Amino acid sequence: MATHPAAAASYRRELGGSLIQRWSTSEDTENIAQLCGMVFRDKEDEPFNIYAITSVRRHMSGNFPLMGPGDYAVIEDTTKLGNPLVACTCLWLLEWEYEGIAFGVGQPEFVVTHPDYRNQGLIRRLFEMVHARSEAEGHFAQAITGILYFYRQFDYEYALELEGRRVTYLSLIPRTPESTTEPYSLREATPEDIPLLMELYNRQRSASMVWNITSEQFWRYHIKEETDPNLSGKQMCVRMLVDNTGKVQGYMMLATRRWGKSLHVYALNIAAGVNWQAVVPSLLRMLQTYGMQIPKVGSDVLPLHEISFMLGSEHPLYEVLDETLAPFYEPPYAWYVRVPDVLAFIRHIAPALEGRLANSPAAFYTGELTLDLFQGGIHMVFDNGHFTHVEPWRAPVYKNTADASCPALVFLQLLFGYRRLDELRYAFPDVRVENSNAAALLNALFPKKHSWVMG
Repeated sequence: MATHPAAAASYRRELGGSLIQRWSTSEDTENIAQLCGMVFRDKEDEPFNIYAITSVRRHMSGNFPLMGPGDYAVIEDTTKLGNPLVACTCLWLLEWEYEGIAFGVGQPEFVVTHPDYRNQGLIRRLFEMVHARSEAEGHFAQAITGILYFYRQFDYEYALELEGRRVTYLSLIPRTPESTTEPYSLREATPEDIPLLMELYNRQRSASMVWNITSEQFWRYHIKEETDPNLSGKQMCVRMLVDNTGKVQGYMMLATRRWGKSLHVYALNIAAGVNWQAVVPSLLRMLQTYGMQIPKVGSDVLPLHEISFMLGSEHPLYEVLDETLAPFYEPPYAWYVRVPDVLAFIRHIAPALEGRLANSPAAFYTGELTLDLFQGGIHMVFDNGHFTHVEPWRAPVYKNTADASCPALVFLQLLFGYRRLDELRYAFPDVRVENSNAAALLNALFPKKHSWVMG
């Protein structure tokens, strides 16, 4: 299949009104950084966002593990002095798993338009570019974290949990018993820790239907941030949890600064065989000490008041904290997901779907299942529980013979285990199932299951 011209580094297109869209080069770094620093502000009279500026510089450094200096899609205005950039977004290259089956994902990030150029469809033009490049990379899906509703305009649907948090107030943290020393401490991660970090990170893998695969380069980059002055502006760091003998018993990914009264914990994994109940009191005290030492962003930031565990809706830590130590719970937001070719994706993950079928009341099913997605559909044929065909289908003119129907984007919620079939039928009148056989098959193939995908 031919690659779309918009994916090529040499792509250049005139949009009219002297606007040109193209891919970035390293020479664009400061222009992109200043555009993002100007846009990512709450008020027009605020200083430029230094975090956004330094983040762009890291993206464009050539050392960032998810993209390079040619992965920003930009629009420039050739009528202004210096051809300023007026809109941009970049593409991160990720690898996820679906029940253990790897697939490529493109993540648009830093989606920005100068206020004077909004409501002209510029982001749609840029998304055409990043989608083309993502698909040229062989990605089955694109995913983004972002503002409410906006990305629905570009065929994205909320389909995976994102963050969510449990909060421990400092006033609830138990004090160190008298005449005792802390049994654990934190230290900076080193490159020698990477094999163990990857092992500890993957401990949660089996509990998550969708999982983001992290490479050695990913961990090396986050560890390097600790000591490299050229990578300033980092958002999080890696800390190893060690016992009094110096043995590593777990790790955390922590915020490197505070924007408010809360310290954010982005990841936490404990080694096998370690008692969580014994670790948690000491861990909370260490986090309190760490949170008081890191810098605040702005002079009006309140004193440290709480620790926010941004670990999704399910995590072993929550069972230990319960409502006594973590009385506040904020439900997760969601990842937006786009799957441009649902049939191709289903064919790719067919072994996982067949495995589910084999462990369900519909095991060894032989027959068909036709799903109407309203702008097309899917015809699936099974032989003893195995796919023989996954084909495009369209409802006939006079009599719709589909076994079930579901809007195409809503189907992504079912596909990624975000909602059960009965939940979708309750919420959406156009999600319909015509017979109990179809309901049993859909429930077997697409059960609701938790996913934790680190954003």
